[in-house]
Amino acid sequence: MTKRKGKPLEKNKKTCGVYKMKIGLCIGLLWPFIILPALNPKLNTELPEKYEKWIKEEVVYIITPIEREVFFKLENDQERDLFIEEFWQQRDPTPGTPRNEFKDEHYRRIEYANKVFGRGIPFKGWRTDRGKYYIALGRPSHVERFITSDINPIEIWYYSGNPKLGQAPSYRLLFFQRHGTGEFELYSPVADGPKSLVPFTQRRSEFPGIEKLLKPEELKKMEEYYIDERDARAYAILRFNVGLDLAEASLSNIPGRSGPEYIIPSTILLGEVASYPHKKVDDDYAYEFLEHKAVVEVSYSVYYIGNQAKASVIQDPSGLFFVNYIIVPEVLSIDSYADKYFTNLKASLHLTDREGKTIYQGERSVPLELKENELKVLEKSSFQLCDSFPVIPGDYTLNLLLENMVTKEFTSFEKKLSVPDGENLQMSPMVLARKVNRDSPYSQSTRAYQVGDLQIYPLVNNTLLQKDTLFIFFQIYGLTQAMQARGRLEFTFYSGEKVFQRERKDIQQFGNNRDFLEEIPLQKFPAGTYTIEVSLLSHMGQKLYSARENFSVTTAALPSSWIVAQTNPHAVDPYYAYVLGNQYLNKGDVQKAHDALAQAYTKDPDSLEYAMGYTRILAPLKEFQRVREILTPFEQAGQEDFSLFFQLGRASKEVGKLEEAITYYQKALSHRGNIAEILNTIGECYLELGNNNQALRAWEKSLEINPKQEKIEKMIKQLIKKK
Repeated sequence: MTKRKGKPLEKNKKTCGVYKMKIGLCIGLLWPFIILPALNPKLNTELPEKYEKWIKEEVVYIITPIEREVFFKLENDQERDLFIEEFWQQRDPTPGTPRNEFKDEHYRRIEYANKVFGRGIPFKGWRTDRGKYYIALGRPSHVERFITSDINPIEIWYYSGNPKLGQAPSYRLLFFQRHGTGEFELYSPVADGPKSLVPFTQRRSEFPGIEKLLKPEELKKMEEYYIDERDARAYAILRFNVGLDLAEASLSNIPGRSGPEYIIPSTILLGEVASYPHKKVDDDYAYEFLEHKAVVEVSYSVYYIGNQAKASVIQDPSGLFFVNYIIVPEVLSIDSYADKYFTNLKASLHLTDREGKTIYQGERSVPLELKENELKVLEKSSFQLCDSFPVIPGDYTLNLLLENMVTKEFTSFEKKLSVPDGENLQMSPMVLARKVNRDSPYSQSTRAYQVGDLQIYPLVNNTLLQKDTLFIFFQIYGLTQAMQARGRLEFTFYSGEKVFQRERKDIQQFGNNRDFLEEIPLQKFPAGTYTIEVSLLSHMGQKLYSARENFSVTTAALPSSWIVAQTNPHAVDPYYAYVLGNQYLNKGDVQKAHDALAQAYTKDPDSLEYAMGYTRILAPLKEFQRVREILTPFEQAGQEDFSLFFQLGRASKEVGKLEEAITYYQKALSHRGNIAEILNTIGECYLELGNNNQALRAWEKSLEINPKQEKIEKMIKQLIKKK
């Protein structure tokens, strides 16, 4: 191990700094001697393909002019990679977590734009007007669509802005198909005018008495603001054949501000809206990056570290399937203070199905504290982290991010996984191991790669010594009695393309109808690379299933392993039913989600987490009285939780307990501050109770938060009239 010292934890204290295994780079010593380069004013407009795509397609709507200028001044791919990483970090709303929600959302928007707005046109959806504003501004809070014979197809998108960022409190964007077909274009009251929203034939058709429908002062005002007779006729068609809201939107992008006098302010607003994403970031960092990029290169060069990793799906004796994984980072940095050596790792898991839907997310902290003698052992060992989590049947992609929270280094890996139902005949992939413990305790807790009393220590790089024994573990699901009695297993070892060794065994010899473990001494295997194929054969010798793995035999010394295997509850613990229930819920299987979440709650009814999980599935099933029965004891016991009060409020309203609902909703607001939707519901409860004054107060508060609520505005006007 090579030591790398970092910044001392505290002056005048004995400290050994940060130790980095396998890397001899002393960043703390290099930085003071770096000479900063002069700024290069030349723009590198010719870029490699991936950077061309990034700057001109992926971030074209959100990158600021300053960031764009700096990016074109960068001189090599390493600088561009570092800048791109910094670009996303500047926008990360939760920089202390492994996930960058802004980046994930941005690429989700691009995917959505290409999928939805690119239909029926000869180019990708991100290039359309709707795609541009969807990517830049996000999903609108409300969309109105107009499709009638009187007008061209129209969509109006409503948004709420953030005045603190210099944005309009609320605004709307109108998109239309200029000739009734093709791409939806962004509408401008000045450049397009109402006439562009109405088909040519409709504009030319007789519209009786337009001067009678529009008052003289209205026509005069339209003329003052550059609206000609064709626009006036189209405006009348919109107003009297479709609706006042659409007619007003044809003149103004500002809700509640109608009339031709708002045409110019709307044009200014449209120009500003495109730059709204720029207001969310302070782009001064880009110039700092350009000025100090030599320092940045050194500091970032060890930020990502490589790894070796494996993930396996194994069925527990309880019948549950678990994803078991092992990851070996190439580098493990250890910090020190006095005579203690420590680090803190965080493993973040993300499991998605074939459609990209998130099925499971989890985080786990792994603190390590070592004594000096343990540190010396670790220096000569391969650090391996193992863990597992339960999973429902399906095909998934697993993403694992491992972070060193002390040094901010990270590594990651991705793996495709298939989880069977366990009923149909199927054979799992193999797990190769150098060591197996057959007497592992299986009582109150389990560890990764533990199957009953069998603890497997999997190989990560599939390399063994010639003196070792190779352990081959796999599972077969859905074996019939006939297959158990007459089926066979064939173990074939290949050296290159040639068969090196082959052996057949009856399934009965293993004494197990699901878990299979075969031991192969390697003393007769010369050093080299081999392939092991395990095949499931019928009694007629027909190959039904097979699995292959490569491994190597060497005579060179291998490092010992320092294994950190996280301890997990026994498979019958209600925690697993809770996790699986949420996975079924994420997948859309309501019935299985209900059964699993009910099981978790039944086993541990004192857990608020399990109770909340169960009631989240009861609410869509309209079992609101049951929700109250489950959650009320927690509220009576003094539990303070926003979700608890919100669920109780909703359930109480649904069963007619309006006063209780108001009390619960008010408690929920005390935890999160005023929320428009909850205030609206409180107003509805007061209205049903006949307390119009309190209903009015709740709705007025709601409008202060979100002014664009036409339904609430109408209800307030009705209450005021009754006074």
